[in-house]
Amino acid sequence: MRRMALKKLKVIPKEGYLLLLDFDDEDDDIKVSEEALSEVKSPAFDKNENISPQAEADEDMGDEVDSMLDKSEDDIYKTLHIKRKWMETYVKESFKGSNQKLERFCKTNERERKNINNKFCEQYITTFQKSDMDVQKFNEEKEKSVNSCQKEQQALKLSKCSQNQTLEAVKEMHEKSMEVVMNLGTKN
Repeated sequence: MRRMALKKLKVIPKEGYLLLLDFDDEDDDIKVSEEALSEVKSPAFDKNENISPQAEADEDMGDEVDSMLDKSEDDIYKTLHIKRKWMETYVKESFKGSNQKLERFCKTNERERKNINNKFCEQYITTFQKSDMDVQKFNEEKEKSVNSCQKEQQALKLSKCSQNQTLEAVKEMHEKSMEVVMNLGTKN
């Protein structure tokens, strides 16, 4: 037996049967399909002929098979419809659950962000308040040292004045004592 690779398969409906054509050669495609379409074949038996009991049983069985297929088709459509409805419900519930989780996450995230922001603000304010207090202390100490310096300068001025006055008094006393000594020396 020779194996043929099915490259193209063409189905042509005819009265009472289907004609299947397999084309391996492109040139034969047109010729064979035209012949098949133009050829009018009669069914294997005419409707007016007597049908054998085996053929009648086959026909009854075919009717039963058609009936079973119709029922199966209805059952399949019902099952698919039920599954589609279930899937729609499942998808809606999944989206609803996902949206709720996302909302909870966003709210939690927002609360955490606010807490972090509040802590940062408190630390920032505390740091600036401490910095302001340090600057204020520095300014107060600066003022104290300036005042102390000024007081020391005034005290130095006063002591210089006092020393000058003492020096002048000592100088005057020295001059007077020298005068007295000179006068005594001339008198003697």
